[in-house]
Amino acid sequence: MSVNAVCLIGLVAGRPMWDPESSLASVLVVTAGGDGAFRERHRVVVERSITEMVLALGVGQQIVVTGTVQRDRRKRVIVVARELWPIGDVPGGTEPSASVGTHASPREHQRAGHWRRVSIGGPRERLVWVRTTTVGHDR
Repeated sequence: MSVNAVCLIGLVAGRPMWDPESSLASVLVVTAGGDGAFRERHRVVVERSITEMVLALGVGQQIVVTGTVQRDRRKRVIVVARELWPIGDVPGGTEPSASVGTHASPREHQRAGHWRRVSIGGPRERLVWVRTTTVGHDR
């Protein structure tokens, strides 16, 4: 007898995607160890009953996922979620900063929050969350 069960606690690493052909939604979830050094990415596909909730998730939001491990058509390992709960809010914005340099945008706009890898190749290599910010104003 075997058991196929998964429980993930992690952060939404990208905007949820909707596949109209299969009527399924998927989201990329990133998990880390207690020291923040160990990272794994998990493609989570959700059942139809929780699709709307998943599409409302924001990047950087902490979630809990329970489900099973399967392989998709391309033989990639995926997590098929039966239940998903957001347990944190979307990370907030930062104080606006002035645009400088030759590549500064001429229009004020929101720069989306995103993951950035720091200390690449070193012993302290890790992912950090860069919060949403307003750029391109006060010119």
